Amino acid sequence: MSKKNQGPRDTAKDIMLGLEPSGRGPRRPREGTAQPPPPRKVRSVTPNPPSRRTPIANINGSVNSDRGYYSPPPQTVIVQKPDNSAINDLRNQIRQLQSQNAALLSNEQQARKRLEANQEALNRKIANSASGPSQREIDDLRRQLANTENKMMLMNQEVSSVKGTVDRHTGDLMALNNDVKSRPVVDPSKIASSNQQLDLRLRDLHGQLMDMKRTMDNEITERIRANKTQADSIARLQDYIKQQEASKNDILASLSRKNDLDKDRLNDEARRLNEKIQLITNEVSKNMNEREQRLKDDLTQKYNSVQAAIKSQFDARLDYEDEMKKKWEDRFKNQAEQTEDVKAMLHTDRNKNKEKFQKVNEALASLETHLEKGNKKMDQILGSEIQARKLHEKGLLSKVNEVEDKLANYLTGLTKSIDEARAGHNNVKVPSLDVDALRREMEAISADKNKMSMEGLLKLEEKVSKIQNTLNHDVKDLKRKLEELSDSTSTQFSKLKAQVNKLDTVMNEVEQTQDRIRDKVERQIPNDLNELSAKVDNLKQQMMQRIDQEEEERFNAVKELQDAYTTKNGKPSQINDDAKNLKRDVDECKVAIKKLAESITTVKNVLDKKIYDEVKQREQDVNSLTQRINSLYSPGPR
Repeated sequence: MSKKNQGPRDTAKDIMLGLEPSGRGPRRPREGTAQPPPPRKVRSVTPNPPSRRTPIANINGSVNSDRGYYSPPPQTVIVQKPDNSAINDLRNQIRQLQSQNAALLSNEQQARKRLEANQEALNRKIANSASGPSQREIDDLRRQLANTENKMMLMNQEVSSVKGTVDRHTGDLMALNNDVKSRPVVDPSKIASSNQQLDLRLRDLHGQLMDMKRTMDNEITERIRANKTQADSIARLQDYIKQQEASKNDILASLSRKNDLDKDRLNDEARRLNEKIQLITNEVSKNMNEREQRLKDDLTQKYNSVQAAIKSQFDARLDYEDEMKKKWEDRFKNQAEQTEDVKAMLHTDRNKNKEKFQKVNEALASLETHLEKGNKKMDQILGSEIQARKLHEKGLLSKVNEVEDKLANYLTGLTKSIDEARAGHNNVKVPSLDVDALRREMEAISADKNKMSMEGLLKLEEKVSKIQNTLNHDVKDLKRKLEELSDSTSTQFSKLKAQVNKLDTVMNEVEQTQDRIRDKVERQIPNDLNELSAKVDNLKQQMMQRIDQEEEERFNAVKELQDAYTTKNGKPSQINDDAKNLKRDVDECKVAIKKLAESITTVKNVLDKKIYDEVKQREQDVNSLTQRINSLYSPGPR
């Protein structure tokens, strides 16, 4: 950058900020003799003029002898340089003020930190004390803290005001310095006035500094007094806390002595209770042993009587079996004759069953044919219904696409019109939109009551949501462009604004349509899933019923064939009436023996239950005694 483009040098600013000299330096003096300008009044120092008759050589060494004299030389103007000592003193004082201001701010921050630390320590001591100090001392501390904070705020305000004054005077001094530097020739009267202004400002600054010093002295005195008051309060609190600690230690010592006495008494009581429990336990054990011995004797006697009864019953049964064996041998011959008759009957039944199986197979074949026809018819009905539903969904999606194309064309035309209006064109063609027709189409789409598939319904919701998002983005863009139009009072602007306002109605309609479609999605999809699940369960249940029915019929048929085959190839197994009576008598004997064994088991269970109840009662007594002993051992309030 050339020196021509640099600004004036600001030496005071460079000194305060600690920077290198900036700006343009002083101009070099012109060579030759300085000629005073005519309009300016300057004080010059000239030598005594020589005599008019004294010959003086001019600059070129020739003598000017037009009239016989020598012409006097031109007057030399000596310009006094400005005295910068006052400015330097002011700069030094400004630097001192700034350093003092920084020191005041740092001291204020340190004092604030110390006060905050003291306040936190005081709060911790108050919180950790056994019983807090009196409310009056806490209020005094809070009041002192509030006064200290108010004084700090006032001191900050005064420091800020002094800083503003110093900055203002610094700016004035810099302006004056720049004014002095920019003058090529110094006017003594202006120098005197500027010196007077500097003296006034220095006196003003000196007065403010003295006020600041008095304020700081007062603040230091107040802070010393406040710190002393706080120290006294903290000392009182510490003494109070020490008294509380001493009283607490005395109470703990007395409680410890009382606890030792209670422990000794409890040990004596526990020893007496142990002796008493030992006596009770011995007595209970003796009684239980006697009862168990009596129960054992009773059981032995009952067992011997039952064993004698079983032996007599077994002897009677052996005699009865010998008698029945003879009767069986006599009646076996009669059974052989009856077997031949049964064979003839089985042959007849076999032929009948064969005819029945043939009819069942024919019925199954016809049923399978009927089921296949029903399945084909159901597939045709479902296919036609699915095709109609797809056509309907395709029509709705095409309507939504038409609405989307209309809105896109309208938004494109409206954007183009706004761009032309922004470009300053006249007679801009404003497109129009039939909002009522668009509303009817959206209502027809959302109010359609034909059932749709889940996929079609989700596609419809996605389309409407896409239209809504695109419309919101385009309307925001159009409103932004309308706000950027310079001419907002023209008819074109009003027309464009009216068309954009129509889009708000369209946005509301699209949003309502989206809400209705979303509501339909939230209702229909769970219903469709439940209906599909119910249909699947119903079909599964019907198939399982039919399978079970067929399986049962075929199982019965196979079982009949197996029974017939076994009867034909096996030995005759039918018995006569005497054999049935014998079998019934044997079964009655078995039942009697079973009942006798059950009665013995019942007696044993009853005895076991009584023994278990006695043992359980004994354990409960022992547990209750143990709890009482523990309650006596455990220290409690006396």
